[in-house]
Parts: sequence; structure tokens; C-alpha cells
Amino acid sequence: MARRSRLLIIGLPLVALAAAAGAAVSITRSQPEEMTLVPAISPPVQPSTAAGAGAGAARGFIGAAGLIESNGQEIEIGSHTSGIVSEVLVKPGQKVKAGDPLFVLDERAARGSLALRRAELAAAERQRDQILATEATLKAQRAAAIAAANAARAEMEEWADQVRVAEALKARGGNAISDREVTHRRNAERSAEGRLEEAQARIAQIEAELKLITPPDGASLAVATAAVEQARRAVERAEIDLDLLTVRAPIDGTVLQVNVRPGEFAFAGTLATPLIVLGNLDPLHVRIDIDEADVPRFEPSAPAYASLRGLASERMRLSFVNIEPLLVPKRSLTGASGERVDTRVLRVIYALPAGTKHAYPGQQVDVFIESTPIGSTQVTRSSIDTGALP
Repeated sequence: MARRSRLLIIGLPLVALAAAAGAAVSITRSQPEEMTLVPAISPPVQPSTAAGAGAGAARGFIGAAGLIESNGQEIEIGSHTSGIVSEVLVKPGQKVKAGDPLFVLDERAARGSLALRRAELAAAERQRDQILATEATLKAQRAAAIAAANAARAEMEEWADQVRVAEALKARGGNAISDREVTHRRNAERSAEGRLEEAQARIAQIEAELKLITPPDGASLAVATAAVEQARRAVERAEIDLDLLTVRAPIDGTVLQVNVRPGEFAFAGTLATPLIVLGNLDPLHVRIDIDEADVPRFEPSAPAYASLRGLASERMRLSFVNIEPLLVPKRSLTGASGERVDTRVLRVIYALPAGTKHAYPGQQVDVFIESTPIGSTQVTRSSIDTGALP
């Protein structure tokens, strides 16, 4: 009996201890393994706080979302006129110079109109040249008429003298001259006078015709010259209309996007999707929206840093460009939990360092601008009561 009790006293604890050990091992094996996960994309990290100048106060940072854009923003290329696109001369990523053609609209109608205007100009010039040639002819005819008038005047004067002699002889009596001779001389004088009047009338007619041609009163020549000038302006207009069918680059830059293809209809005016997007990528700019609550702490001369999304560990020092001094409602939303839609923002432009890799227009970046922390300026109750606010 004593032997059994001893076995129970020693054996049962050993069995319980073994069961407890087995249970512990089983529980330990059934526990999930702890794993340390590294995010594939590192979140934005604020730079380390630097010591403030002078008083040694700690410096904070203004956090903002920035959007990379072209130098001077992107240019949405449009068309001067609507028409079918016949040729696209550029592709995305291509560098162009100011004035280089980007795409061409159908030119057949414009070329036909230009040919018609040039033909009209040639006809107007021929008509003007014909009037100028007529002027030379009329001047020659006037010279001939003047010569004929002078000859008729001399002949008339000669016959007038002959008539005076005949009448003197007739008055003396006798048969020195017959009545027939006197009549003949008188008829010859009247004939010469008629020829003189005819020549003078011809001269007057030629002078009247020349007056219509010769400046300043030359109405015909003025009309012909005006017609030539009008036709020349019509040719220039047709040439401009033809040239406008070729859309050219307004600046030196890079083609960022091409949304037009040959055979498509290009509308003139503002489009929801631009035909071609052009921008200057040297250097790239970053447009930053600073919340109105952070504007009092913003200093243009303060250092600013940016990191690309997914490369938070690599920061770039930004160069200040300018400020758009008008606060506007916030439109660029990043999805952050503390972001408000009804806030207003100050837009600030910075430049990325030259040679920045993996940066493209339209890409978002995280920006931190060094500034004085919000809690660095303390306002006490006594200062409020006395009006001695810092």
C-alpha cells in the first residue's frame, strides 16, 4: 500500500510535467512567424531638423505636394483653321526649334486660291502696263499733232500774206492778178486755217486722254494702280492662309504629346484634348501649392527640398523661381487624410537641378520647405492684455 502511494506521489507530477512540456512545445509551434516587411515604395520623410541661425531655435518644415512642369508651363498647340490633317511631322520626345513645322492641314484648296490670286495680280499688272504704254503712245501722238498744228499755222500765215498781196494788186486796178487767183489764195488760207484748227482739236483730245493717265489727276492709271495693289494684297492674304495650314512650334522645346494623326479632322479653337503639347524641359520647374495656413511661415529664400515619389531617400535641392501672388482655391488633390477641398493655396515655382533623372512633366513630388515651427512664437495672457504681441 505504501509502495503504491509512493509511485503516485512521484509519477503523477512527472506525467503532468511531461504533458505541460508537450503542450508548451505544441503551442510554440502553432504560433505564426513574425516577419518584418519593407515597403516597396518608401513614404515621404521630412529632412532632419537643422539648427536655426542666430538664436539657435529649431527649424521646421512646410510640407507640400509639387507638380513637375515645363519651364513656363506646357503649351497646348492648336490650329489656326479647321481641316483634315495631311501630315504629322513630329513625334513625342522630339526636340524642335521655334518655327519648325509640327503638322500640316490639307493645302489643296489654299494652293488653288493662291494660284487664282496670282493670276488676278498678273492681269491687273498687264492692264496697268497697257495704260502706261498708252501714255507713251499718246505723248507721241501729241507731239505729232503739235507739229502738224505748227505746219498748218505757218501755211495759214503764208496764204494770209498771199491774200494781202493779191488784194493790194487788185485794188490798184489793171490785169496784174485775176479774180480767180485771188479766190484761190483766199481758199488756200481758209484750208490752212481748217487744218490748224483740226490739229489743235487733236492736241486737245490727246491732252484730255493724257489727263486720265498722267498723275496726279490720272484717274485711269490711279484705278489700275489701285487694282494692282489690291491684287497684290490678295496674293499676300492667300499666301498667309496657305502658311497657316502648317502649324509651327512657337518656342524651342520638346514635343511632350501628340494627339493628332493624318486623316483626322483638326478643329480650331480650345479643345479638351490638345492636338500637340509642347514644353521647354531645360530646366524643369516644380509648381508647389502651399496651404494658406502655412503661408505666414513661408520664406522664398528658405531652402527647399524635393523627392520623387518612390525615392524619398533621394532629395534634390530646389532653386526658387517666382511666386504667383494670388491665392487660389486648391485644385490638385493628393488624397491625404488631412487635405481639405475648401482651402486656398499660394502657388510657388521652383526649378529642379540640371540633369535630374526620372523626372517628367506631370509627375508629383514631395516638397519640404524649411521654416519656423508653428509653436516657436509663444503668446502669453499678459501680452494679450497689454497688447504687446510679438
